[in-house]
Amino acid sequence: MRHAEPTFASALQRGPTGTVAAPSALRCRSRQGFTLLEILVATAILGIILMTVYGVLSRALYAKNHSEEHADLYASGREAVLKMADELEGSLPPTAGPSISFVGIPGTESVPTDAVQFAVVVRRQTGTSQTRGGRAIVSYSLDPMKDTPNLFALRRQEQLLTESPGTEADDGSGNSLGGDSMNGQAATPAPSTLAAYLLDQVAGLRFRYLDPLTGDWVDQWDTNDPPPPPQPPVGLPGAVEITLFLADTNGATYDFGTIVDLPLFALQPTPTPG
Repeated sequence: MRHAEPTFASALQRGPTGTVAAPSALRCRSRQGFTLLEILVATAILGIILMTVYGVLSRALYAKNHSEEHADLYASGREAVLKMADELEGSLPPTAGPSISFVGIPGTESVPTDAVQFAVVVRRQTGTSQTRGGRAIVSYSLDPMKDTPNLFALRRQEQLLTESPGTEADDGSGNSLGGDSMNGQAATPAPSTLAAYLLDQVAGLRFRYLDPLTGDWVDQWDTNDPPPPPQPPVGLPGAVEITLFLADTNGATYDFGTIVDLPLFALQPTPTPG
């Protein structure tokens, strides 16, 4: 009885003991997916990466918004202080005429809420080429904000001393500030009183005044309150110190200040003829 010769393929299928072994293609099972543990590890790594990227982006966005807010805050504070200093520098002395005064009132709140009132020469733009102005009483003060406690709005009010509609105001040197327009027509009278809020988020406002006689800084000033004789009448202070406090959205407070000299504080009264 003849036996079939083992072929090469059958020899590969037999192991050393003579049993049939599975082919190598069958022994190495193909892996069609990931195990649950691999999915959990990959998800954790992806979460860590996303959290890191989000943290970096959020910090960069916060730094950008913080820088922009502070830039706007600094610009607003600087502009408001310079505007007050520019007008205070032109304060008229009490000897310039009736109804001319300089009054600095200290605040009564726990935070500085001072106010100041003084007379200056203003010019108003009422049209393309029409202006009307004159001597006016200008005041700066703080009004409480309804929605945000402990914060105020900076209020500027201006009231002309010459209120007659047909009266031309002058700047004290005989030059008319009303008059005719370029077309030869009378200028339209501007409102006698103007009030506006310059900025909000104000945490405080403080004024101090330099007494030219003693060289001391004081918290209030009033040219309407004459001292007892033989002391001279109260004139303008020699200088005014302005300090404006602004708050950002995080509650931090920043102060902006300057000192402005009042060149007319020593102005002597005009001698009368004869």
